[in-house]
Amino acid sequence: MKNTKPQLFAFVFFLFLACSAGAQNLPTGDNSLNAGKVSWTDRQLKTGAVPFGEPVVREFWLKNTSSENLILLRVNNSCSCLKLEWPESPIAPGQSARIKATYDSQKEGDFYRLFTVQTNFDPNQSVPFALSGKVEKRMEASRN
Repeated sequence: MKNTKPQLFAFVFFLFLACSAGAQNLPTGDNSLNAGKVSWTDRQLKTGAVPFGEPVVREFWLKNTSSENLILLRVNNSCSCLKLEWPESPIAPGQSARIKATYDSQKEGDFYRLFTVQTNFDPNQSVPFALSGKVEKRMEASRN
């Protein structure tokens, strides 16, 4: 049976970070075994103000800079309000791919949604990604 405690601990840790108050920023460096093999573009995206109820779609890009196929083994999500799409087939050396994140924006106020990615280059460590912004107040329908 596979030991999932390190992965579970990492996921819970990043959930804790997502719930922390104040300005939040991910570390810019990659201290995993992915370093030098995967180029992550903008692991944290800020949307700014978005209308209530209109889905927010952003794309996180990565490039396989190694000489081996890259496989995204697991993509863990911190909230059901964030839907993720990612390539399930191997990413060839030199090729780029995207992870598409869609936030439902059904709650007013600031949001900070975190997800993590595990690859075949470092299956024991997750790489964090974040989507943040502010959902504007819901517009009330005018009454006559």
